[in-house]
Amino acid sequence: MTPYLKKFAVDKSWRIRYLVADKIMEITEAIGVENSREHLSSYYCQFLEDSESEVRTAAVRRLQDYGKVLEPKVLIQTVIPSLNKLQTDQFTYVRQALAENILSICPIIEKGPTNEHILPIFLALLRDESSDVRLNLFKRLEALNQVIGLENLQ
Repeated sequence: MTPYLKKFAVDKSWRIRYLVADKIMEITEAIGVENSREHLSSYYCQFLEDSESEVRTAAVRRLQDYGKVLEPKVLIQTVIPSLNKLQTDQFTYVRQALAENILSICPIIEKGPTNEHILPIFLALLRDESSDVRLNLFKRLEALNQVIGLENLQ
């Protein structure tokens, strides 16, 4: 199983890597959560930093679902640093996907890490030059409100 996952996750063709990133939840269902944590989480982080914007976008779009598979500690230590880099991605649609999905992990990592790691990304995206990026932030504002409360957000 692992050699096949590795083969496709690091394939030279960005389209193959894109499909693995896009179908990561189906792969997780097929191999099980524990195997996914052990074998796929490092590839997921690689997808977030892939040289192709389509692969980065596909990985960010799976953040809400795949974030639930990962341990909060893993999210904080390995995924969030990659998300931090994406807030200044040169491609608007990568930043749009990030803005739409970043807040979905707040309930998973809870209040302290949200304040420390997610809020700075949120505020940076709130100042993005693209109105679509800014608008996408508000699609999941409830997830942030659940964790830190509206009073603290003000």
